[in-house]
Amino acid sequence: MQFGRLRFVLILALLASNLLVGVLSLLFLRSMDERYSTLLNSSVPVINNLRTLTRELSTVQRLARRVVDPENETAWKDLIPQMDEDSNNALARALEVSRLAMFKDTRHAGIIAKFGKEYDQKVDQFIALGRAGKLTEANKFNTEVLRPYYDNYQVALDAAADYVERQGNDLRDRYAQDSRLFGGFLLAFAGWPLLAAGVLVLVMGLLVIGLFAAVFFPKLFASKETTA
Repeated sequence: MQFGRLRFVLILALLASNLLVGVLSLLFLRSMDERYSTLLNSSVPVINNLRTLTRELSTVQRLARRVVDPENETAWKDLIPQMDEDSNNALARALEVSRLAMFKDTRHAGIIAKFGKEYDQKVDQFIALGRAGKLTEANKFNTEVLRPYYDNYQVALDAAADYVERQGNDLRDRYAQDSRLFGGFLLAFAGWPLLAAGVLVLVMGLLVIGLFAAVFFPKLFASKETTA
């Protein structure tokens, strides 16, 4: 009767532990899904905006080169309004990127905003020279001022992209470590029936050994009783 009750208790305990493991696993998987979603939602827009900003800046710089190209002299006036518009779009994009959550509290936000404003100002100076027909001065300004500043701007954008990549990799490694720790905990907790069975087998083995010793070596027990 006692063995039947013990077996019933063990079965209930096994069912309860399996249910607990399932609930904990579900909660953990949901938490990990939310954390990865947050990571993607914070990093993907930054990467996309940085790529778009790089493309817009390249377009502006390419238009500057075409404006001062002697072979393009007949069409350079039509390129200036487009260059002005693209530069304004790039500035708006830079300010938008600097306000994104992943950048808001980092040095990259201030750097991108600073480069965005100053590059747009330099583009306006170039455009003013172009509209005045001073293409020689505009070409010199592009070579000595605008293009070097554009190169430094691109270096800053590359550094920002590297920062986003590092942040993503660090968070991904942290999530992977949390998954390994939680998996080990669940494995240890779910393995309690094996531990209980091992203890039970050990106890039964000791009882069997004691029983055999009492049957085949009764003098050992008899001597102890006599001594007592």
